[in-house]
Amino acid sequence: MKLRYMILTFVLLALIFPGVIYAQYFGNLAFGNFKMEDIRSIVLDDFENNNNNWKVSASRFTAKGYPKIKFNIEGAPIALKGAYKGEVENSKYVMGVKAAFTRKGYNTIWIYPEKELVIPGRLKKIDVWVWGANYYYTLEVHLRDYTGVVHRLPLGSLHFIGWRNLSVEIPSYIPQYIRYLPMEKPLTFVRFVIRTAPTERVDSYVVYFDHLKILTDLYRERFDGDILADKTKDIWSSEGKGE
Repeated sequence: MKLRYMILTFVLLALIFPGVIYAQYFGNLAFGNFKMEDIRSIVLDDFENNNNNWKVSASRFTAKGYPKIKFNIEGAPIALKGAYKGEVENSKYVMGVKAAFTRKGYNTIWIYPEKELVIPGRLKKIDVWVWGANYYYTLEVHLRDYTGVVHRLPLGSLHFIGWRNLSVEIPSYIPQYIRYLPMEKPLTFVRFVIRTAPTERVDSYVVYFDHLKILTDLYRERFDGDILADKTKDIWSSEGKGE
């Protein structure tokens, strides 16, 4: 008798459970939980020139004459040749930084564009190609949200040899939009930060960067009057305009 009830229970669950999943899925669609996305890969800087006027600075115990930054250095990663679609000869340069400190410790190197780089859409991921010299240093990327808060995200260790692609996904706690119009509140790229391990040598250090890229969602929900949301900032940017 018990066996019969057990078999009947399993049969009912087998019939009911798929229906619950089906209803929940389409219920989510009906109630707007399904989210449209338009994911794009965009290069923020390929370092073929210095259009963003990159600079470098370092912390207290920097050796005299350091840090240094240099452009138009040949030696791009082999893995990027496919990304250039046959234009390798016109896309071959990287950015280099050289630093030195007078003592070991928690030394810091900041590498940053003259103006913060505005990131379009809702940022999902950021990555960059880095040439490492096998030092026990770490690399961070700093992003600023619309409230002015700067978020530190770890790209990883620089303890490797040669080129490697380092990346980090953007956590959901970083605000990129609000429920009021205009909703979009893009992040800005502030800087790279290199930190030295306190036991690692610091007398001479070289690192190279190439192909700073983002993965971002450019989807925007269209509605009647969306042009006013797009132009609101410009419309009200000057006092008395249109009066």
